[in-house]
Amino acid sequence: MVVFRIARKSRIEDLSGMGAQLFGGRWNDKGVPALYTSSSLSLAALEILVHTDKNHPPVDMAYAEIYVPDILLTQKILRLGHGENALDYGTNWLKQKEGLLLKVPSVILPYEYEHDCNVILNPLHKDYKDVQVVSVHDFSFDVRLM
Repeated sequence: MVVFRIARKSRIEDLSGMGAQLFGGRWNDKGVPALYTSSSLSLAALEILVHTDKNHPPVDMAYAEIYVPDILLTQKILRLGHGENALDYGTNWLKQKEGLLLKVPSVILPYEYEHDCNVILNPLHKDYKDVQVVSVHDFSFDVRLM
């Protein structure tokens, strides 16, 4: 499986999960590393745009295609039950180190839509060393999106 990540060019090949560890995210508390990726480049772009100040579009960006060995995959997208919290679930999942990846629905797409998803990678997992950047390309957002 290949997943996609968009980041500043200076950080695009950093797979450490340090950004999420420093700032936290929807699926991880501060202090817990995670690498947020998407199943498609278009979803990765949307995920960046929803967190962007439209008056200051992202510049100096790149995207990476990241290879995750097929033997480590799951086809199932996680669906949280009533009362379950994404932050608590994800943080616990990351700390347990039992899974390399967690497929999760994107908040910006309809919940029932399962063709694209976000993929959280666990840098603490023993097989994380097998996750590799396949290629890196420059990326810029079309000004019409701003």
